[in-house]
Amino acid sequence: MLGVAVLMAMATMPSQTVLVSLFNVSFREKLGLSVAQLSLAYTVGTIIAAFPLSWIGKAADRFGIRAVALFVTVAYSLSLMVLHEAIGIVTLGIGFFFIRFLGQGSLGMLSGHTIAMWFERKLGFAHSVLAVGGFALGSAILPKPVAWMIGEYGPARTMMFLGVGVAVALLPLIVFVFRNSPEAIGQHLDGDSKEHSTHDVAHGGSAPAGDPAFSLAQTRRTGAFWILLTLSCTSGCIGTALLFHMQEMIRVGGGEGTASEAAGANQMWAISFGLGMLCTGWMADKFRPRVLLPIAPVMMMLGSLVCWYGATGRSDDVVMTMKIGMLLYGLGMAVSVAVGSPAIARFFGRTHHGAIRGFMTSFGVAATGLAPFLAGGWYELAGDDFGPVLIAFVAWCVPLVVMTAMLKKPSPPADRDLNPEPDPVDMHEVEL
Repeated sequence: MLGVAVLMAMATMPSQTVLVSLFNVSFREKLGLSVAQLSLAYTVGTIIAAFPLSWIGKAADRFGIRAVALFVTVAYSLSLMVLHEAIGIVTLGIGFFFIRFLGQGSLGMLSGHTIAMWFERKLGFAHSVLAVGGFALGSAILPKPVAWMIGEYGPARTMMFLGVGVAVALLPLIVFVFRNSPEAIGQHLDGDSKEHSTHDVAHGGSAPAGDPAFSLAQTRRTGAFWILLTLSCTSGCIGTALLFHMQEMIRVGGGEGTASEAAGANQMWAISFGLGMLCTGWMADKFRPRVLLPIAPVMMMLGSLVCWYGATGRSDDVVMTMKIGMLLYGLGMAVSVAVGSPAIARFFGRTHHGAIRGFMTSFGVAATGLAPFLAGGWYELAGDDFGPVLIAFVAWCVPLVVMTAMLKKPSPPADRDLNPEPDPVDMHEVEL
C-alpha cells in the first residue's frame, strides 16, 4: 500500500506547478494572454478548487478511500485530457480548477490519508517515502521528458498523454490492489505480526485512553493546529510562486530566462527536497516537532533571500544563484512536510483524520493558488522587479521561527467524538 500511495502522489504531478508551468508559454500564445492574466486564471481556478476539498476528506472517512480515489482518478484523467482545449481565460480557469481540485488537492490528500490508515509507529518514515518517491522524484525526473514531449508532439497532445498515463497507471491498482485499511484484509498497522495494543475507531476498535480523537471543530480551536497550518501554507505558497515565475526571475536577474534554465533551478529544489525528506523523516519519529520544525522557516527564509539576490541582478551568475536559493528552500520544505504531516495525526488522532486533512488541504491549495498572482501582480506594480515580493517572503518566515519553536501538543478534549462520520452541523460550518 505504501507503493500505491507513492504512485498516487506521483500521479498528481501533471497538476503541480512544476509541470503546469511548462505549458505557460503555449497557453499564453494560444489564448493571447499576458503573464498577469495567465496567473489570474491559475490563481482563481486553484482557490476555488480549495473549497470542495473538505467534502473529499469527509467522503473518504464515510465511504472509504478506495471508492473516493476511484472516482477522483477517472475525473482527474479526463480533466487533463481536455485542459488544452480551453478557448479563453474563463475556460482555462475552469480547466485549472478541475486539475488542481482533483489532482494536487484530492489525489494528493488521499495518498497522505492512505498512509495514515496503514502506519502508526512508522508514520514519519512512511510520509518521507511518500514525499520522496512520489512528489520529489516526480518533480526531479518528469519536467525534462514532459518538455521534450511538448516540443515533439505539441502541448495539447502531451496533456492528453499525461491524462491517459494517470488512468493507466492508477486505475488497475485502485481496483485490484487498494484496500482501505490493514484490518480489511486481516493485517495490522505498520505491517506488524500482531495487532497494536491500542488503536482508534478508524482501525476497527474503540479509541484508547491515550488517543486524542479530536473532531474537526475541536482541532480548529487549538493553537497548535493553526501553527501547523500556517507553516504548511507558507511552504506551499512561497514555493509555488518561485516555481511559477522562475523563468521570469532569471530573465530580469540577467539570464536568458529559457525553459532549460528554469528547469535546472526547479530541479535543484526537487532534489534537495527529496534528500531533505530522507534525512528528516526518521527524525520525525524520534524528536518532538518543536525541536525540528523551526528549521523549516529558517531554511525557507534563507532560500528566499538568495533568490532575491539573484532576481534583482546582484549576482554574476543568476542561474547558479537561483539553484542555490531553490536548494535551500527545498530543504526547508522537506522539514515542513516530514515533521508537520505526521504531527497532525499524532496531535489530533485518526478518527477524524480525513476531515482534518481535508480542511488543511483546502487552505494549502488556496495558498498555492494565490501565490503566483500576488507575486506576478506585485512584480508588475514594482516596475518589473521581484525584489519587494521576495523580501516580503523573507519577513513572513521570521515569526514562523518563533511560533514553531513554541509548538506544544494540545491536551485531549474532555468530550471525544468517536464517530468518524461528520455531523451535519460541522459540515455546514466548513462549507461557510
